[in-house]
Amino acid sequence: MNWLMRKCTKCGRYTLSKDKCPHCGGELVVPHPPRFSPEDKYVEHRLKIKFEKGLLNLDEKPYYIP
Repeated sequence: MNWLMRKCTKCGRYTLSKDKCPHCGGELVVPHPPRFSPEDKYVEHRLKIKFEKGLLNLDEKPYYIP
């Protein structure tokens, strides 16, 4: 799928331009998140990185409603 909307990393404005931001000349990135797949090939790598950086705490009890 080809995304049309882009977001400037400098000023934060959205544009339909593909090269540079027409307002400040900054770099443009696609603001959409990647697609979710239940057969995620990279889940182990992401969890490992999050655990190493302290973003994931495995000592906490999971929150659920009985």
